[in-house]
Amino acid sequence: MILLLRPKSILFPLILAFFIFSPPKQSFAQNTLKGRVLEYGTEVPVPYASIFLTNTTLGITADENGSFSLSVPDGSYNVLVRMLGYESVTFAINTNQLPAKGFQIQLVASDQELEEIDVEEERDPVWYRNLETFKTYFFGTTKNGRSVILKNEKDLILDRESNSDILQVSAKEALQLENPNLGYSVEFLLVQFQYNFKEGTILYKGYPLFIPYEDVGTAKAKKIEKNRESAYNGSLQHFIHSVYVGNSKDEGYIIRRMKRIPNPEKPTKPQMEEAKQIFKSSKSFELRDSIQINVLSKSTLPDSVVILDQNEIDPEVLLERNTENGRVFLKSDDQLHISYTKEPMEREYPGSPAGSYKNSNQISKIKVVKEGVEIFFSGSFEDPLGILVEDYMAWERVGDLMPYDYLPVIGK
Repeated sequence: MILLLRPKSILFPLILAFFIFSPPKQSFAQNTLKGRVLEYGTEVPVPYASIFLTNTTLGITADENGSFSLSVPDGSYNVLVRMLGYESVTFAINTNQLPAKGFQIQLVASDQELEEIDVEEERDPVWYRNLETFKTYFFGTTKNGRSVILKNEKDLILDRESNSDILQVSAKEALQLENPNLGYSVEFLLVQFQYNFKEGTILYKGYPLFIPYEDVGTAKAKKIEKNRESAYNGSLQHFIHSVYVGNSKDEGYIIRRMKRIPNPEKPTKPQMEEAKQIFKSSKSFELRDSIQINVLSKSTLPDSVVILDQNEIDPEVLLERNTENGRVFLKSDDQLHISYTKEPMEREYPGSPAGSYKNSNQISKIKVVKEGVEIFFSGSFEDPLGILVEDYMAWERVGDLMPYDYLPVIGK
């Protein structure tokens, strides 16, 4: 998971799965991820290593011979393999291209002694201010984002001294998160986090592992399920799944194109040249002022502007479906304007209209930054940097993440 956030925009490699309005017969197609975990150099089996699909609840422990076999839904995933005393390994898989013989995964023995960290050591006020900045931009400011509890915050390494314009955050231990609203414990292996104060941009990379709450009461379980559905509905996950299935309009999405056209406010070059000649030759102050205001002052305007085409588009025109192998690609040269109509904005959203947020749709923009990005029934997509998301979907961050294998209750 790699995320790059700009003001109101984010490169969003998130993954999805949504089934509330899908026919009950539809479900995740299952594939088998299998292999063996060995020690690098000796090729001795590493027994009982942990194998996870990051950003899911799916995982397994290798047997005494280092072998494992795990059922995996269609999609593109990062696999994390780890074992105490060895360096962790992460690699990407696409279920369309899993090797029949499985993977041979070699772990390098770790000979580095763990540095002693005094987690009880008192931090100064600057450290706590940086911590709040990290929480704000990492978890997000949605209701779910604000509910996240970081249990081991003193394992964080917060650095703004190397560059006063950039807050850099890392952690030697996985972040232990509790998301009570969504009913998950999350173990987040944070690789990198940067917040640029000057540019207002955020970059973070890591691998979340989800553990659902168990043994919760009936009332609590119903509330958690409702919160999960709310977090999922209108998300990038939900949108991609609905486009893949072909029912995005029924799910509540209105899709329009953002068209780039010549700027009608900017004079053409011939108009500009003519205005300059008249300005130079005229002795009328009124005429010269008029030319300056209405023509010459507009020379610095952008050559083109982006407008919203009011015509709704059929999402099928955005897809390339290969009937031979079943692969599906999302393609669009234009930026897409997405209105989600079945859930209003949260009051806390910076763009929500004062006093009438409950009557407003969730508005996002999506740009496919490659010629085509492969998408899957689960809602995942292959290239984590292949889709640029802005506005509402970009506002929802780690606090609203749902695992790839999440399935809302069908038929409610």
